[in-house]
Amino acid sequence: MRHFGVGIILSMLACFALVGPAPASADAAVAVMPIQSDGIDPMFAANFDPGKAFTDILTNKLVDIGKLSVVDRAHIDQIFAEQKLAQSADFVSNNAVQLGHMVGANFLIVGRIVHLDKTASQGVGIGNVLGNFGINNVGTSADRYHVQIAIQLIDSATGRIVKQYMHDENRQAKGILIGDPSSGRGYSSAAFGSSVVGQLLNSAAGDLAQKISDTSLTASAVPNISAIIIALDGTDAIINKGQADGVTLGMFFQTFHQISAKDPSTGKTIVTDIPDGSIEVRAVSANSSVGRVVSGKPVVSGVARTQ
Repeated sequence: MRHFGVGIILSMLACFALVGPAPASADAAVAVMPIQSDGIDPMFAANFDPGKAFTDILTNKLVDIGKLSVVDRAHIDQIFAEQKLAQSADFVSNNAVQLGHMVGANFLIVGRIVHLDKTASQGVGIGNVLGNFGINNVGTSADRYHVQIAIQLIDSATGRIVKQYMHDENRQAKGILIGDPSSGRGYSSAAFGSSVVGQLLNSAAGDLAQKISDTSLTASAVPNISAIIIALDGTDAIINKGQADGVTLGMFFQTFHQISAKDPSTGKTIVTDIPDGSIEVRAVSANSSVGRVVSGKPVVSGVARTQ
């Protein structure tokens, strides 16, 4: 057990709080995973990623509606970068339980832009180039476009698909094809939103965000289990709780190490648990379990908790 001053403890806890995924008061937290964009016309992917744009816009729409607790995009991006995780929809779907635990979400939103293309045109005007994002192409009022986006809502406790949504729209749009998102609210800025792609993605995101927000979500119950890490073996951590205690295969534990410091105002010793990683259970016996270290560096005699 390590000993630190109270001030250091508070500073360390503050750092962890900054990357906390969602308010504890919310019944369920949702996280928008990177939306894929492999089904679009190349003309709509000039110097920017439509999938990332839609991911950001959908996240902002969900926050603006305000019915759900939404995990911060920067927190999700940080997790994916630190763990060098693939961002494909298949990876997210196949690893929903692990990702939900890592980002702190009860439900994951995954999806794909199936179609984003021009279906009819009766003439093209010449427009301004906006940085690296503008295209010398201003649509006329007769230009028609098709956008289709498929979304799945996954329960991160079970990996089960809870709900599927589809936005399929044909609409007229006029303006610069791709607006500049470099100022203001990025892809939610007026400059990007007024462009053809911005209009299409904002319309789709608004529709899907409302459908998701109107879905009744109840987080799956997770047993409250607290264990001690009794040994480390390579990339595995062995804990002193097993099947008799409710541990099951695939269960995730957050791990902590303890530090202590004397409170100068009371003279009492304060013991605090500091998060240091997570493990996924891959083998269970009656009174112990083996967990694969998913993140961080758990330590022997550290604590492992499901909640």
